[in-house]
Amino acid sequence: MSEFADHKYVDQLGARNKLLRLVWSITYYLFFRFTPRVGFNPWRISLLKLFGAQIGKGSKVAASAKIWAPWNLVMGEFSVLGDQVECYTMAKITLGSKVAVSQRTFLCTGSHVISSLTRELITKPISIQDHVWVAAEAYIGPGVTIKRGAVVGARAVVAKDVDEWQILVGNPAQVVGLRKLKEEL
Repeated sequence: MSEFADHKYVDQLGARNKLLRLVWSITYYLFFRFTPRVGFNPWRISLLKLFGAQIGKGSKVAASAKIWAPWNLVMGEFSVLGDQVECYTMAKITLGSKVAVSQRTFLCTGSHVISSLTRELITKPISIQDHVWVAAEAYIGPGVTIKRGAVVGARAVVAKDVDEWQILVGNPAQVVGLRKLKEEL
């Protein structure tokens, strides 16, 4: 017997989850992904809501955005998921209102236990509060909360919570200043 037989990965996702994701994937590729950029946002929002997403008025989701499990997506009002954003919604991803998630950002709620050779699945929710801007190609890891008004710079890797109005850049993300507004909220 191989030494690897004792360390076989155990899939913890149930049949219902897999079936729902299969139906969503078919729907995504047939009716969501290839819709025109202009004029079809209400259609995409309706499809996401049909699969359990909670999305506030005025929010937009690009046709090329990939949502793994829409039933774990919550978006406030006037928030945006840009082109090719990937929402790996194994756990809940919550976006507040007036949140901008820029192109090719990866919001990842799932990982694996690294202290075990069977690599058990770990899922932790992501929360991005009101007025946050996540710039292009950033990575937001499992369990992260980005508090109100923060800015995550392009290609930043965020693995820890971010306080209100902080500006972060780099890998790993480091605070480089505080966001100051010209107008009052």
